Amino acid sequence: MPSLSAAELLSELGGAIGIPELCMDAEGCCRLAFDGDWMVELRHAPAQGRWLLSCSVHGVLVSGDGMQLLLRGNLAGSGFGGGWAAIDERGHAVLHLPLADADASGSALVQATELLLDHAERWRKRLAEGPSARRAQGPMDRWAQRI
Repeated sequence: MPSLSAAELLSELGGAIGIPELCMDAEGCCRLAFDGDWMVELRHAPAQGRWLLSCSVHGVLVSGDGMQLLLRGNLAGSGFGGGWAAIDERGHAVLHLPLADADASGSALVQATELLLDHAERWRKRLAEGPSARRAQGPMDRWAQRI
């Protein structure tokens, strides 16, 4: 079965969320607004063989402590469901989640969008709570093995 084009996949996504005319803009980006508070950008990167979904975490400027927290989350993508975080030019965290072309479908884009929004909400809360809410840095847990 031939794979769907980016336009066909966005149309499939749009049908699933009630926007059948969903398409990319002139810059090759599709932006979806949720609850008037979140903006998810979807971009197809055919040279990389993937889609990239991005969402800014507004409302909290990332400080030095927040930066450390984000970097720990970047370790093996563990804090972002396989994605990663960056800092934009205004000092806000931006979460990114890739989706391989081989796995792309309308329903997979819906699931990836929901996952990205879940992570963005969680990270906004974690960053707003600051370093006092983080688990205290202590010695390595007894069950962990040093290598």
